[in-house]
Amino acid sequence: MAEPKGYVGYMIVGDKSVEFYRDPVMFVNKRMEEYDTRIFQSRILNKPTVFIGTIQGVQDLVGDCSHNFEMGYKVFMHGLYGDNAVFAEGEEAARLGQVLHSLFEPASMHLFNTKLKNLISKHFSNLDAGTEVSAYEQFKHFATELSFSIFLDVVPSHSAEVYDQLSQLITTHWHGIISVPLSLKLPYWGSSSGYNRALEAKGELLEIIRDRLEKANKGDFLHHISEAGFQNQSEVENHLLLFISALVPKAFASILTSFTLALSGHDKAKQRHQASIDCKYLDHVLLEVQRLWPPFFGGRRLTRKSCVLDGVKVHKGTAVVYMTNSAHRDPKVFTDPEEFKPERWDENGDELEKLLCCFGGGKRKCIGIHLIKNILKEVCTYLLNNYEWSVSDDQDLTYKWLPVSRPIGQLMTQFVSKGNQND
Repeated sequence: MAEPKGYVGYMIVGDKSVEFYRDPVMFVNKRMEEYDTRIFQSRILNKPTVFIGTIQGVQDLVGDCSHNFEMGYKVFMHGLYGDNAVFAEGEEAARLGQVLHSLFEPASMHLFNTKLKNLISKHFSNLDAGTEVSAYEQFKHFATELSFSIFLDVVPSHSAEVYDQLSQLITTHWHGIISVPLSLKLPYWGSSSGYNRALEAKGELLEIIRDRLEKANKGDFLHHISEAGFQNQSEVENHLLLFISALVPKAFASILTSFTLALSGHDKAKQRHQASIDCKYLDHVLLEVQRLWPPFFGGRRLTRKSCVLDGVKVHKGTAVVYMTNSAHRDPKVFTDPEEFKPERWDENGDELEKLLCCFGGGKRKCIGIHLIKNILKEVCTYLLNNYEWSVSDDQDLTYKWLPVSRPIGQLMTQFVSKGNQND
């Protein structure tokens, strides 16, 4: 059993949060190289923090050792979301997970499919307009409308005023999520005004959610979640707030943008064609996109009992950050880890997929994973069947990783309808 390498420094003066948030990949890679290990420690958010960048370490964290940890983002985000399955633990987490499972199991996908197909056609049928489009913004607008439509039954054509209000409120709410409450007393984070405005936005969002629940029609998602078995109305409202928050469309936009970039240009024409005719190959492309460019950099836990993660001791009272970006590049599991190779999933793909932590893992794996996969595959299939595309060279395609991963540039993309291509 080894102690984690690295230096946690002293309170406040030894904190490395600014360096980490400025460029987390550089921060992590620099220390992994310096310490010659993918598990190390530093001081982040004024707390000794162990960083986990191995598949085995993450598997230990979310698997056999999960009972030794509590959710690490609750102190930042609970005030903006309230009680929900993300923050629940033990029997409470199991109860909420069971309730949510009935809403998102494969047999429930019919609740979403019609709206999904209609919105795909609405947002992507006219991409071949002779001008480049910002891929990230296009996908974000689509995913935002989709979340409002399926979770609140709000669409611009029938509820334009409510839709615009929701859009503004989730943006304000999001800005609070990526700020830190003043009570943490980290002076370089600045004023808490963004957080306070986010709390106000949360209150207004909950008012809209209550109104939509009162107007729910039998057969739609609002009706089903009301009847799913939550203990009270507040639980229903808080989970709907989670589902419509900006986290959701930004995550979809991140993955779809990375997919667009990964298969862009004339040199990827064969891969696009194969993905359009071979569903299994498309699955492997999407797994490889999520491996290399997960929408969120990682997750955070707080250690309430000392334990061992991949041979390294993690002491009680420390924070643990599992680094999805780094774990997905663990050379012990993925050969040529920096290369985009969908074919790596051809053998033992199902087992390898279990090692990805793009959407959490273990008992805390995202309950909506079936819906996520369905949406991603439907959108990508539509794009592959209808378009060829390329990305302009004169833009910055370097990735930013916080708060959501995507190229720094707008990823201006030229889509050409397959029906309009020259022979």
